[in-house]
Amino acid sequence: MVWRIITDELLERCKSGERNFNGIELIRIVGEMGERDGVSGLITGLEGADLQGISLRGANLEDVDLSGANLTGSDLFGAYLGGAGLVKTILRDANLFSANLSNANLTGADLTKANLSHVKAVGTVFIGAKIGYFQRADLTHADFRDSDVNGEGLCRKFNVIWHTTMPDGTIQEGPYCVW
Repeated sequence: MVWRIITDELLERCKSGERNFNGIELIRIVGEMGERDGVSGLITGLEGADLQGISLRGANLEDVDLSGANLTGSDLFGAYLGGAGLVKTILRDANLFSANLSNANLTGADLTKANLSHVKAVGTVFIGAKIGYFQRADLTHADFRDSDVNGEGLCRKFNVIWHTTMPDGTIQEGPYCVW
């Protein structure tokens, strides 16, 4: 079931203890024309929010700015985070299995012990991020410069590597790489 919710309502319901927001489509309405706010085109209002333990399975979080938010222990199984702003977001122990992170910005994010199996991270920026490992992930055109992920781990575990920038700044053309 998909239901639309604005950021203010999500925050209010979280503060009252609700944690199940599976299948939501997060929107932000501003003005009579219903345009999105944010200079960059991102849906704003959740920057720095404490969303620990929230369940957003299958949620549409496209172009949502969650920069600096705390999503420790959250469930983002199958969530769509395409183009999302996740700069310095805390995603420790989060379930991102099968999530779509394409073109998202996770610069400086903390993904320690996050489940990153089967994620789609095409064109995703992970510069300086703390990352455990990926398994069966699409890492095409992803950027891992200065991240603490093990380059060998990127090249194994059946991950797709294609024009992927490795932690040391080298580019692996793929589809296979040697580290």
